[in-house]
Amino acid sequence: MIEHTFQMLPSVGRKKESSLWESGVLGWEEFLSSAAVPGIKAKDRCDAILMQAAELLDEGEAHLLGAMVPRGEQWRMYDRFRDGAAYLDIETDGLSRDSLVTVVTVHRKGSTTTLVEGIDLDAGSLSDALDGADVLVTFNGSCFDVPVLRNSFPGVDFDIPHYDLRFASRKLGHKGGLKPLEIEMGISRPDEIEGVDGAMAVRLWRQWERHGDRDALDILVEYNRADTVNLETIADRIYGRLVTEYAGYKW
Repeated sequence: MIEHTFQMLPSVGRKKESSLWESGVLGWEEFLSSAAVPGIKAKDRCDAILMQAAELLDEGEAHLLGAMVPRGEQWRMYDRFRDGAAYLDIETDGLSRDSLVTVVTVHRKGSTTTLVEGIDLDAGSLSDALDGADVLVTFNGSCFDVPVLRNSFPGVDFDIPHYDLRFASRKLGHKGGLKPLEIEMGISRPDEIEGVDGAMAVRLWRQWERHGDRDALDILVEYNRADTVNLETIADRIYGRLVTEYAGYKW
């Protein structure tokens, strides 16, 4: 998808991008090899931008390339940078941006790291878990997880291209939360956490914090890890469906 993306060009939004595809200019290669492109005036400037994007893509410079792409379209980078994806989910003791972050899980290719407040969650451990990530994958993370984490850990770098599944799934008509999306996709959870939700996650934390209830903490951790690990399957399927949506352009 990323090599068919023109929304990093001046004055090119979704409508003009679609018109370019419909005119037969399906990707960067066609754009650059054309003497003129319908609806594009400053072609030399646009050529320079696309050549820069192509160079960054070839060099695997996800962060610099992501800065050229509108936030809502950074999902298009996922396939090319999937091996460097970091799937992230957090638990908190409330819903405000200054809520205490209680548990954070970062799932990467081949490893899953869960950090707990008061045990091993701090700016250093969180930075280590995200180190080298090319794409951040969350569900509603752009509205909640990342702002909360920025508030709690201002020294951690969250300037990572972001594939937010809440908004990506909306492009396909899904307007619910993560759990309904899992059900729709046939993704199941272990029996011990099947009924756990955000409100219960807060209660489980309080059981641990106030009473040292290790069982409550274990359930909370397992719940958070399931939330995070399942993001990988969902991200793959949502990306595939989104690409299918554009398949009519016969790339």
